[in-house]
Amino acid sequence: MQTHSQASKPTKGGAMPGSGRPKGSLNKTTLEAMEVKREYLDKVRRNADQLFNAQFSVAKGTQMLFVIKTDSKGNRRKPEIVTSPEIISQFLEENEGMDGSLGADDSEYFFLTTRSPDSRTITDMLDRAIGKPEQQLDLTTKGKSINAYAALSLEELKKLAGK
Repeated sequence: MQTHSQASKPTKGGAMPGSGRPKGSLNKTTLEAMEVKREYLDKVRRNADQLFNAQFSVAKGTQMLFVIKTDSKGNRRKPEIVTSPEIISQFLEENEGMDGSLGADDSEYFFLTTRSPDSRTITDMLDRAIGKPEQQLDLTTKGKSINAYAALSLEELKKLAGK
């Protein structure tokens, strides 16, 4: 017969059977982070072509045509980027890529500027396309192995292990 002290008592604290999040399920914060990542990746996939072209443009370097317009009072305005393919083509034909004006109109002065290619972007794109070059790290000192046990025979290793 059990005495009162030996009878099972309800315990205080500790894990309760059936309580808590089911095993293997993810918490709310993790699920929210996964959803944000999924949405981000979807957006990147939908715009992959544009993103690639922008990155490719940075890798190659860019040339931009600017125009500085002069008003009727002779005041120069801020430079503006020329985006019209027709005007760009006309400028290149008439000025052979040199700064200048179009036709006889000297109220607009055109000039080309160049942004150099970005070698980090080039490297990143090549690494993604054809894989990173293999990188090796030589862990030796003056030609000798750092592992002191590498040169020992099996018998010598057993002796050191006490077997």
